[in-house]
Amino acid sequence: MKQERGSILDNMKREAANKKVDLTAALLELKYNKKRIENEKEYYDEEKDQRIILNYYYEIHFNEADKKELFKQLNQLVTNTHGDQLPYNSKTRNYLYSSVDLQADGSLKSIYSGKEKDPEQVIKEDYEADWKKEKAYDEWLKSDLKNDSGIQGAMASIESENMYNCEHVVPQSWFDKRNPMRGDLHHLFTCEKECNSLRSNHPYYDFTDYSPKMETEVIKTQCGKYEAAKFEPESGKGEVARATLYFLLRYPREISRYSNKDIELLLKWHSDYKVSIYEKHRNKAIFDIQKNRNPLIDFPQHADKIDFMLGLSE
Repeated sequence: MKQERGSILDNMKREAANKKVDLTAALLELKYNKKRIENEKEYYDEEKDQRIILNYYYEIHFNEADKKELFKQLNQLVTNTHGDQLPYNSKTRNYLYSSVDLQADGSLKSIYSGKEKDPEQVIKEDYEADWKKEKAYDEWLKSDLKNDSGIQGAMASIESENMYNCEHVVPQSWFDKRNPMRGDLHHLFTCEKECNSLRSNHPYYDFTDYSPKMETEVIKTQCGKYEAAKFEPESGKGEVARATLYFLLRYPREISRYSNKDIELLLKWHSDYKVSIYEKHRNKAIFDIQKNRNPLIDFPQHADKIDFMLGLSE
């Protein structure tokens, strides 16, 4: 146990030594990107991206393959082209906050509430969470409490008390926080901590008595409705549906919490809430980093031609 504690403490000290430099670099990167995307073509260039899309999917037969074959073709494509598989750390979150998740006006929006967020403040809040985590880890590692719950229990407690402004639309607990799923930007979104906590690891749901954006609704922290271990977001339904469907394509049989009914709901949200310029920007920005794309954003009209049941765990 002493050796395990010492190793973790050494790793945290090494990370802490670079935190101040990393924060400065992240804020400079944000400033540069906000200035850059004042040019609409820099935010998203439709003509340029269409050429990339045609080249990326040139071997995919959307109109010829059957549903199972199309799933397999797309799985191979998004897997084989996923060149840079990111860990889940401050660098990956900085990609999200300083570039990938930016709106056209340079702001961020919380995926479930739709509330506007200042990206500079979000970056600073996450670094503050890192500092608090490091301090808590340090105190625990140096302690000799007889009744401590062990390193895994302590880490889980510290994590829950110092959350980031980042949501995994496929909850981390569903895949045991393993990489490359954990750091895949295609299913990471800016999300205020209250909404992140409310959703927890519950599956999405469509409540019959809940109408998002209606003033008469009582919505907890304006994030959505939670009831009976199910969650319906106030905002972002199309985005989270397409991100989850991508996850099924990229990581088949990793999700055991979903059934055919869940896929039907995701496809309904995908159909009801159309792809936005924001999503197209995200997809291109992630492609520049990870080298793979989300087919549901590039070809939304072909979603019903894919057998997503192949992505579910047996």
